[in-house]
Amino acid sequence: MLKEMEETTVSRSIDRLVLNASLAANRLEVMDQSQVDQAVAAMARAAHAARGMLAAMAVEETGRGNYRDKVAKNDFAAKNVYNYIKDDKTVGIINDDPVSGVMKVAEPVGIIAGVTPVTNPTSTVIFNAMLALKTRNPIIFGFHPFAQKSCVETGRIIRDAAIASGAPKDWIQWIKTPSLEATNTLMNHPGVATIIATGGAGMVKTAYSTGKPALGVGPGNVPCFIEQTADIQQAVSDVVTSKSFDNGMICASESNLIVADQIYDQVKRELSHNGVYFVGTENFKALEATVMNLDKQAVDPKVAGQTPWQIAQWAGFDVPSDTKVLAVELPSIGGDQVLSREKLSPVLAVVHAKDTEAGFNLMKRSLALGGLGHTAALHTTDEAVMNKFALEMTACRALINVPSSQGAIGYKYDNVAPSLTLGCGTWGHNSISHNLEDWDLLNIKTVAKRLTKIR
Repeated sequence: MLKEMEETTVSRSIDRLVLNASLAANRLEVMDQSQVDQAVAAMARAAHAARGMLAAMAVEETGRGNYRDKVAKNDFAAKNVYNYIKDDKTVGIINDDPVSGVMKVAEPVGIIAGVTPVTNPTSTVIFNAMLALKTRNPIIFGFHPFAQKSCVETGRIIRDAAIASGAPKDWIQWIKTPSLEATNTLMNHPGVATIIATGGAGMVKTAYSTGKPALGVGPGNVPCFIEQTADIQQAVSDVVTSKSFDNGMICASESNLIVADQIYDQVKRELSHNGVYFVGTENFKALEATVMNLDKQAVDPKVAGQTPWQIAQWAGFDVPSDTKVLAVELPSIGGDQVLSREKLSPVLAVVHAKDTEAGFNLMKRSLALGGLGHTAALHTTDEAVMNKFALEMTACRALINVPSSQGAIGYKYDNVAPSLTLGCGTWGHNSISHNLEDWDLLNIKTVAKRLTKIR
């Protein structure tokens, strides 16, 4: 009886959120482009101004990542993403070609359910909400329970700023008492048009199982190959910059580093000089048991986003407090090498490759080990190797000579669309194979006029 009452309470609370969102949708639909852009600019400014405070809240609440990089993520979502989409036409007639007689008209998709992760909490809220408002869609969030307070504060700040600049009440809402049941009820509600699921594989799978056109992401087990012609100093700097970013929590961070035999010793020395601590055989098993759930052959959630020092302490050995990455040398990838799976922490597996073909084969094994469709990274100066890499990798982001974490989300190093939701295509069982953009949240009508001369 008590369970039935709880289910009724949850159902009613979700019904209320959806009703509020539908009323907001009616207001959003009549806003013109300038009104939308004014509201989006206001929320972006507010999020940017609060980036430090929200970062501190996220670190304190979740106990994961670090303040500096959480600030960078919030800055990225509030500034870089905003600058990328601010001039996009998302309202009404967005293209009218007099030659072809084809006109494109943008309409909102409807109420969005947004599911956010504990790894990138506040920045994901900023990102998803910005895309929703830019495309005139109300959004209802189901925040990760371990990041509820920081996400609610993020939502409050951007909600109030946008409303003060003309957005309707309830354009953004969230589940007040987080639970798996409430999130599932939201995703399955008939009034919800689509879902943006940024989180674990289980939640993403649930989003797709609703029968709605969900926009989910796949897990990453990113391989990175430093090929023999690479600029070693730059390559190593990029790997450490990426793998240490927010304590390795971006799913696009390098998981398995493959190094050509000819330069292996040089690369290892350079890694050591750049804050990478190589864990010896005497501590290997302890580290493996600490980082991975050996029964599930998956990362132990407690280590995600922790510092190398803390992970080493849990494993029973000491490392310098300023260590940036823990590295383990593996004979291969896959099989009984559990540490060659995704680690979501500043723990890096390092493997030899006798030549380029062997290196590419190891990359493919890494992708097949839970990372299909996500990201692969290559460091080389050989154009032929670059082309071979582009053609052979089953990764939707094939990155060359950039830090993988930053390169995949489009931050600083390349011209990838800036995004915190990285589609993995059918390889990763996703509906998109690119970084989520505002266009993905629009219904675009094609208006075709009769040709003056019929073919």
